[in-house]
Amino acid sequence: MPYTQEEQLDIAQQRCQEQGLRLTPQRRQVMALLLGHQGPVSAYDLLDELQREHQPGAKPPTIYRALDFLVSAGLAHRLASTNRYLACDHLACDHGHDAGTLFLVCDECGAVREAPMDASLRRQLNRSLDREGFRANAQPVEMHGRCQSCA
Repeated sequence: MPYTQEEQLDIAQQRCQEQGLRLTPQRRQVMALLLGHQGPVSAYDLLDELQREHQPGAKPPTIYRALDFLVSAGLAHRLASTNRYLACDHLACDHGHDAGTLFLVCDECGAVREAPMDASLRRQLNRSLDREGFRANAQPVEMHGRCQSCA
């Protein structure tokens, strides 16, 4: 059974506490806005919503600080290729993102699916990078194409 938005926010709160972090009311509001979207959303769209629903005087740094916090806490993701944000699909599970996350981005309908990266794929990728003398930071991998519905 899927979790309600309030349950997801409570899970996010718990994740923050486990990491010694604080999910402030403002960060919680931004997380709620992210959870309200089915797919990725731009920071400026979130800012517009935040201004309409909670803080009429909110400025861009407000939303970017909150989003940076949510991403660093593992509660949200930033898709670099589209510069959009989305709530983590797996808030309630203990998978972490250490092994890497794979985002499947449909160029047709814009849908994004989050999938844990297979450990063998991660090892192969690291071997390729090692051969090139390159050490990657823990970054998600984005694959663009067509989802099953659009193919």
